[in-house]
Amino acid sequence: MRRCFPLVLVVLLFACDSEEDKAGRFLLKGNEALGKGEYNEAVRFFSEAIAKNDKFVEAYNNRGVANYKAGKFIEAISDYNKILLQINPDFNEARRNRVNAYLDAGRYEKALEDLEVLSDIFPDSAFVDFSRGLVYHEMKAFDKSIESFEMSFKKDDSNAETLVNVANGYYMVNDFENAKLTLQNAIGLDSQEPNSYNTLALIATEEKVYDEALSRVNEALALDAGNPFFLNNRGYIHLLMNNLEAAEPDIRRAIIGAPQNPWAYRNRGILFYLRDRFDDAVRNFEQAAKYDDKIPELNYYWAMTLNKLGKKEEACARIALLKDKDSDQAKALIKETCG
Repeated sequence: MRRCFPLVLVVLLFACDSEEDKAGRFLLKGNEALGKGEYNEAVRFFSEAIAKNDKFVEAYNNRGVANYKAGKFIEAISDYNKILLQINPDFNEARRNRVNAYLDAGRYEKALEDLEVLSDIFPDSAFVDFSRGLVYHEMKAFDKSIESFEMSFKKDDSNAETLVNVANGYYMVNDFENAKLTLQNAIGLDSQEPNSYNTLALIATEEKVYDEALSRVNEALALDAGNPFFLNNRGYIHLLMNNLEAAEPDIRRAIIGAPQNPWAYRNRGILFYLRDRFDDAVRNFEQAAKYDDKIPELNYYWAMTLNKLGKKEEACARIALLKDKDSDQAKALIKETCG
């Protein structure tokens, strides 16, 4: 899901070597570094600009963007707060950027507060509804997420990615038929949007049509080669097809590309479990839980692994966390492990 980051670009004409001129030159250097993906260097230049002019909103805003892209969400929020609370409360580029930072920092209510302000200022903005959909999706309020993305699409019906996000909401509530219909519309609008095929792969995986799932995720990777989330999904499909040799490199590359993705650690844990490397499996399940301890099948495979290690008490504690204890697999594990 792409994010929009308003970056303030200014053209400066230097007549003399004043402090403001020096600040402007540092801003331009920071923008150049930011464009090259040199985020720490960009932060340094923007900080130099701020040292010359502590009211330089453009420098604070762009430093916030650089901090965000470097994964420093709290520092980014601090930059946007400086603008909105102390310099210019009407500088809406900073408010839009702060929404993204709040979202990735897990401060969902604060993101919604900013979006409410932006909605009043820009009632026809598809961006506001799109961002609200992202927030609700992360909050697992999928009905509200679907509604927000649909409202965004009404305001901008050229954005296939918006439809993909609608479909993702339907997927999360197991409404696969509506998800597939929405994705076909997205593909009709933009056949080069890789997330459409990735979500179709996820649906086919849930429906246990693994050959189709593999074909769909390969379509996604053909359009976005090396995407770590697509690679992780393909690795999982290979696990379900018991093709462990093919699963391993996909999952490894997925972790390298997105080292905070809990699903990838869960999948590597499953891979190690299937290879009887139980201690390694536990370590990966623990790593997955650090980022999200509620992802599907994590506790199930974790419990099975602990059982294999003879740690029945710990396994039973994991079983107690299962959402679906009435499945045949869960009942069999409970009977074998907990008596």
